[in-house]
Amino acid sequence: MRLLTREQLRTQVWVALTVLKPYEKRALGVVVEQTRKDVTEDLVLRIMGEPESETVILQPDLVGFPYSRVGVWNVDEPHPHPDMVRPR
Repeated sequence: MRLLTREQLRTQVWVALTVLKPYEKRALGVVVEQTRKDVTEDLVLRIMGEPESETVILQPDLVGFPYSRVGVWNVDEPHPHPDMVRPR
């Protein structure tokens, strides 16, 4: 089990916005680098909350060869709080 830090989340969001196709960037209004940074900061703040009371995000360990993807709860690793899982 891994704890997702604020910096890791910021990096994942920024990369996701950066690798969008040009027409997707235009549609979202994130063509300019500074705008992408601002949107990234806003999303991280909305997801994690303020640094002094931030949300804890847990991810399963990396799996596959050579640890190429994030695992899936209840498949690769047991869920830490099974009572919080919604039935399908």
